[in-house]
Amino acid sequence: MHVDLDAFFVEVCRQHDPSLQEIDLLVVGGRRDSRGVVQSASYGARAFGVRSAMPIAEAVRRCPDATFITGEFANYRAASHAVAAVLERFAPQVVMTGLDEGYLDMTGTDLIHPVSLLDHATALRHAVKAETGLDCSIGIGPNRMVAKICSDVGKPRGVCEVRGGWEAGFMAGLPLKAIPGIGPKSAARLAGHGLVDVHHVQALSPTELARLVGREDAGWLARRARGEGSGRVRGRTKAKSVSRETTFFDAVSDPDELDRVLLLLTSRVAGQLRDAELRAGSVVLKLRHADFRTITRQAPLKPASALDGPILAAARRLLATAHREARQRGQAIRLLGVGTTNLVPAIETDLFEALGDDHGARVAKAVDRVRAKFGFGAVGPGRLVKPPKPRDEE
Repeated sequence: MHVDLDAFFVEVCRQHDPSLQEIDLLVVGGRRDSRGVVQSASYGARAFGVRSAMPIAEAVRRCPDATFITGEFANYRAASHAVAAVLERFAPQVVMTGLDEGYLDMTGTDLIHPVSLLDHATALRHAVKAETGLDCSIGIGPNRMVAKICSDVGKPRGVCEVRGGWEAGFMAGLPLKAIPGIGPKSAARLAGHGLVDVHHVQALSPTELARLVGREDAGWLARRARGEGSGRVRGRTKAKSVSRETTFFDAVSDPDELDRVLLLLTSRVAGQLRDAELRAGSVVLKLRHADFRTITRQAPLKPASALDGPILAAARRLLATAHREARQRGQAIRLLGVGTTNLVPAIETDLFEALGDDHGARVAKAVDRVRAKFGFGAVGPGRLVKPPKPRDEE
């Protein structure tokens, strides 16, 4: 999912200056006589053609009745952190790519959201509004590019989803300038070849496209026109913890269902630790009751490990106690999360030799090899495999 805050800089300024609340034509970036550029504009000002990165002088020419102000970076940063805190409750991994936008990697939540993320995204949008006062648009897609385009389509205050297999059809109805990386100059150059919309590119063979735009650009453009892009979301800083959590659509009280989700989350966490060549010294369980009371429990992990078994065993012990307390309060579980902290690098030559438990290490190594080649869902604990439906008797 790609979350993009609507007119972020404008709305933050309004929050800190009530006198701006009723002003429809508002431009943030500098006074009207400054030489700066537009940082953000209200939707009212955008209707006059005012856009971010436009010189202030041009914005004044296009929208002379607008109010021009300079915002405070400290306010933007505080608001961005508040939004990020909300996002982190809704996804296993969140990477903010700017003060006003970020990607949510929902990989591994298939059991919780087997068909669609629309309801989850809608709940997230309402939570951001309720807790920060800011509106956002959310795009959902099988990769970062499609998700980002979807959030643009959904603006303002909308949610747009493109599921796997729908990419080419979705892209066909868009102008080429909607593709990230195609700016005004590139769009004009492509239009000179008769390529204005994505379906114009889709209709050409690789040879025909290469003849028009060159072989190097043709491959990139064809892939984007099909809706292909990277699905990898990586943080920019070294992890101090690795965790996964999920919010249930309906609160759960069944211990078997909780254990299945715990197993899935643990498998994700352990795999991520091994991928980052880290081991965990502590396991953290997070539990939110149906009445929104949040419980966290932590236990040491000795020796430090990145294997599923030790992490799962510690998490199960923590869950048993925490779930018993929830039942005593008459509460079902709304959110379940597993985290690992006190991370240490696996500095040994062979990561798996450092893990201990020779059998578990061999299994983990084999599992990681399969997943690296075929994806996370290619192999996993048998408990997570759904039994086949019985065939009708003939």
